[in-house]
Order: sequence, then structure tokens, then C-alpha cells
Amino acid sequence: MNKYIYIKQKFNWVLERMVGDYRFYLAGFIIALFFLMAILGPYIAPHDPYKTDVRSRLEAPSLEHPAGTDSIGRDTLSRLIYAARPAFYVAFGGLFISIIIGMILGSVAAYSGGFLDNIIIFFFDVIRAFPPIILILVLVAIVGPSLQSLIIILGVTIMPRYGRVVRAETLSVKEEEYVSVAKSMGASTYKIISFHIIPNIFASVLVLAGMDVASMIMWEAGLSFLGLGVQPPKTSWGVMLQEGYQYIEKAPMMLIAPALAIILTMMGFSLLAESLRNALNPKSEKEES
Repeated sequence: MNKYIYIKQKFNWVLERMVGDYRFYLAGFIIALFFLMAILGPYIAPHDPYKTDVRSRLEAPSLEHPAGTDSIGRDTLSRLIYAARPAFYVAFGGLFISIIIGMILGSVAAYSGGFLDNIIIFFFDVIRAFPPIILILVLVAIVGPSLQSLIIILGVTIMPRYGRVVRAETLSVKEEEYVSVAKSMGASTYKIISFHIIPNIFASVLVLAGMDVASMIMWEAGLSFLGLGVQPPKTSWGVMLQEGYQYIEKAPMMLIAPALAIILTMMGFSLLAESLRNALNPKSEKEES
């Protein structure tokens, strides 16, 4: 029980420090805006994003179409709103896979040591030996482009980052007194890792995840731009960039709108991660004072 009280107190302390940081509010506003777009897209989009109207193609922004229309008359704003959902699917789905697998393998490797540790580290090194872009392109070419395959591939590719961070943190935490006490009381390896080690290293993982959300969104957009992610006629910010690139002079909003969405979303998650990192760092309080 004391362990959970300590975690709750630490959470409240971190939240209090984040509330005093302007980056927390700015990041919260940006993330909430796009998160609501992803959830409420069908209800707030002014038009059907897949409905074509050739007579209204490449229109400039107007009251009826605030962001204009694309090359076949589809409403750009509606497509932008709908495209938020696959971006969040890929970002959070890929990170979920990376964090879960990375935390399991990293903590087991550090706590067990020996031959098992060497095998897991070798597995991490094999994945990290390839440049991420090359590995992702090869895997997508083998599996085939789709939203589901993109989530799995990005999750596996990024996973060694979390595995190594968790391993390094576990090597330090497993020598703490409370871990030794739990071990002497006969607690199983599963309980020690789940209830004593992971809660104390999760803060570092959370900061890394906040930064990687922005990277995941960029990966999704880039791969969809290349035709290896979300497939038309389904919409994503990368697909919109690819379509808008061809009409940059006639209808610049086709390119500007998704580019701004990507930039703002990445900035929001980066600010949130920076605010969290600052709140978790005891030295920052001394520096500010």
C-alpha cells in the first residue's frame, strides 16, 4: 500500500509542476484540438470527405469550403479532419507495441542477466543495425501497405529504444533496498518486475514516448506520401500531401493544410514531452529558482 501512496504522491507532485509550465497548456490545447478531430470527425466535418464534385474542383477557400477543394472537388477541411484518426491510430498503436514489448524484454534482460540478457540485447542490436527508413521500407514491401501493417512495423522498429532504456533503468533500480526486501520475502520475479521495478522506471519511458508520438506521426505521413501507408481513397495527412504536391500552384491549400496539421501536432506532443521531462527533473527546480 505504501508503494501506491508513494506513486500517487509523485504523480501529484509532477502534475503540480506541469501546471505551472506554459508549455503544458499550449501542448494540451493543440493535442486536445486534434484529438477531438480524430474522435468526432464524422460529426464536425462540414462535408463528406469522399464525395466528389468535379464542378467544384481546385476551388479557393470560401464560406462553403473553408480550406478549398481538391483536384476532384472533395472538401479539403473535411478530409483534414478525417485524416487525424489514422495519424493517431498509427502513433499510439505503434507506441503501444513498442512500449509493451520493450518494457517486457528490457526488464527481463536486466533482471535475469547472463545468457538471456545477451540474447535479448543481440535481438535489439539486430534491429538497430539497419537504418530505420530502410528496415521500414523493406518490411512494408514484404507485408504490403496498410494501416494495420504500418502500426506493427513501426512498433517493432522503434521497440529497441524502449528496451534499452528500460534495461538501463532496471539495472539501477533492481539494486534498491525495496527490491531486495521484496525478494527476501519470497516475491516472484513477475511481481518484482511488475509491482516494484516498472512503476519506478515508467517516468523515463513516458518522456520518451511523448517525443516519439511526434516521430510516429511524421513516419505515417511520410510513408503515406510515398504510397506505402494509408491507401486512397482513404485519407491521411500524407496522402493529402501527395495529392496536393501536384497542384501546389493552382490550389496551395491542398498542401498547406495537411502540412500545418502535421507541424502543429508534432509541436504539441514535443512540448508536452518537454514539459514532462522538466517536471520530472529535480535539477530544473533549482535552475528555475
